Amino acid sequence: MCVIATSPAGTMPTPTQLALMSEANPDGAGIAWHDGTRLHRYRNPDNHRTLAYILQNWNELEKHPFLLHFRLATHGKVGMENTHPFRYRKPDGRTGYIAHNGIARRYTTGPYANDSRNAVLAWQAGHADLTDGSQGQYALIDETGEIHWLTSQQKTITGQTGTIQVSNTHWRDWSEYTSGYADYPDEWEDGYQAGYQQALEENGITTTPILAW
Repeated sequence: MCVIATSPAGTMPTPTQLALMSEANPDGAGIAWHDGTRLHRYRNPDNHRTLAYILQNWNELEKHPFLLHFRLATHGKVGMENTHPFRYRKPDGRTGYIAHNGIARRYTTGPYANDSRNAVLAWQAGHADLTDGSQGQYALIDETGEIHWLTSQQKTITGQTGTIQVSNTHWRDWSEYTSGYADYPDEWEDGYQAGYQQALEENGITTTPILAW
C-alpha cells in the first residue's frame, strides 16, 4: 500500500507514527524538504537508515515543510532507484519531488519495472493527469517548498506538533501486532529513540545533528 506523509513547517509526526508507518511499509523510505533556500532529499532502501537520519536531524526538519514516503514494494525490486520521493521536472521548468501511494495499474508496464516511476514519467511529460485517484494518490513538494496533493483522499491527523496529512492510516492497524506496545506509546517512543541511537552508532553516523545537503 505504501504511505505518504506531508508536514508543514513547524509540525512533526510522533516517533511512534513513524515507526508504525515504517514497519507496515518496510521496503524503502525517503524524505524531501525545503530549508528556506532550496530543496533537499534523503532516501534509502533500508528504512532504518532513513529513520535514523530523521531522528538525528529532528529539530532541523521540524522547522521546514517536508514530504515523507514509506514503500511497500509491489512492482519493482527493493532498491534506491525505486525508493520515493522521485525527482520530477515539468515541461514548463517546474521541479521538485513527488511520491506515490497505491498501484498505478495503467502504468505497470513501461520503461521501468516500477509502476510509480512509469506514472511519474508520464505525468511530468504532460501525458497523465493523476488527479482522479484511479492510479493511486500523489503528493509533491516543489522548488519553492510548497506541498501539493494531486489527489484529494488524504487524511489529516494529529502529530507530535501540529497536524500532518497522510495518504492512509492502514499502518495504524499494525499496532495490533506489536505485542502491546500500542498501549504504551511513551515507552515505545523511548524504545525507538534508543534503538535508532544504537543504529546511528553501529553504522558510524555522527550523533551531531548535521543535515547532509
